[in-house]
Amino acid sequence: MTNLRAYLPNPTTLALIAGIALIAAVVSVDPAYAQLSGGGGAFQPIDNAFTKVLEFLTGSFATTAATIAVSVCGYLALTSRIPWMMCFSIVVGVAFIFGGAQIVSTLSGQGG
Repeated sequence: MTNLRAYLPNPTTLALIAGIALIAAVVSVDPAYAQLSGGGGAFQPIDNAFTKVLEFLTGSFATTAATIAVSVCGYLALTSRIPWMMCFSIVVGVAFIFGGAQIVSTLSGQGG
């Protein structure tokens, strides 16, 4: 159990990631959303903000970062410098990030 603690991110890292996601969501919101009248619905600005965050988390930047992470993980595993459990957690994390929409739609009964 003590070895697992070494691989968990510390609270400062988690706060930094949450802060970056919040800043990305706030910066990506267009001021014109505040002028919606009728037809758009009350939750349209929130939906658009979360859509922008989702696009950032699964877009070209995230694809590049995931490719680099898996490549480095593969190299470290090849040279026996990283535990296999860490490699497995990186690959599963990437799968959850990019397959999250499909997982949620399947669990909610909307996907096939």
